[in-house]
Amino acid sequence: MSSEKNFEVINKGNLSDSVYEALRLALIDGQYEPGDRLRPTQIAKAMGVSITPVREAIFRLVSDQALQIKAATSIYVPVLTHEQLQEIQRIRFLLEGEAAALAALKINPQQLEALEDIQNQFQKIVPVDSKKAAELNKLFHFGVIRAANSPLISKTLENMWIMMGPILRSFHVNTPRKELESDQHYHFYVLDALRKGDADAARKAMQNDIEWGKTMLNWTADI
Repeated sequence: MSSEKNFEVINKGNLSDSVYEALRLALIDGQYEPGDRLRPTQIAKAMGVSITPVREAIFRLVSDQALQIKAATSIYVPVLTHEQLQEIQRIRFLLEGEAAALAALKINPQQLEALEDIQNQFQKIVPVDSKKAAELNKLFHFGVIRAANSPLISKTLENMWIMMGPILRSFHVNTPRKELESDQHYHFYVLDALRKGDADAARKAMQNDIEWGKTMLNWTADI
């Protein structure tokens, strides 16, 4: 698959950090799919930087287990094994559930309104654009995580999303539209719990949402 993406031109400064953050966000957003090959020269051209900061950023992402090197110079998005995805989902189940519970106690009206807007956009875009739907899904989850105001939980979960962002894109492509468009989507239960300040209900609703993604485990069962 092609690795050409629409990156913004990187401004001067710490180029390696800027490229790292841009690639990291692309992975979280599901702009790449499992097995995609990244071509540093194309990325450098798209970002308007030299090849050096791109290579430095890629090596950092390899260290994060978000990318892998094959045959010395070939860079790929990993295809997660069943065991790897199962572990990531277990971490998300526990920590995102806790983040939702904390968010129920801490969220402010502006944050809640933003989450409601994201979910409304998600419902509208799902039938026509799975890539955008995946990005909005990420924004919803990260909005809840930010509202929890727990930096260590946030950092850990960001690392999990870097690794599974690509397969979440596939989830939104392959899940029946009627399930994603439903007014029974678990995000609505999360929102209801946040409005009520009900930590236990928020935790349960978020964990149910993550459990719903167990379909992805079936895809990797034979890897």
